[in-house]
Amino acid sequence: MENEAGRIRKLGRRKKEEVPVEQLPLDKCFQELEQIVEALEGENTSLEESLRLFERGMALSRRCLKELESIEQRIEMIVEDSGQGVRTAPFDSGDNEATEE
Repeated sequence: MENEAGRIRKLGRRKKEEVPVEQLPLDKCFQELEQIVEALEGENTSLEESLRLFERGMALSRRCLKELESIEQRIEMIVEDSGQGVRTAPFDSGDNEATEE
């Protein structure tokens, strides 16, 4: 297992070789975001490096949210429609309360 100082040095080296957030697959965004959170929670990160990591983390967070919202819009549930066969309906995340008629 890599120690905290090693993770921070690795994150610091990424500055020059960072892949633009928009080009990262969603799973890599979450993975890097998790590493940044761990580094920021540590005590061995300088203020300048913490600020750089925070900015990168915010960009990753916005990218993740945007991608998840896009995925949510594309999800459809198969609904059995009485007498008309199978149709698709928009995914309901459960955020809206159902109203009874």
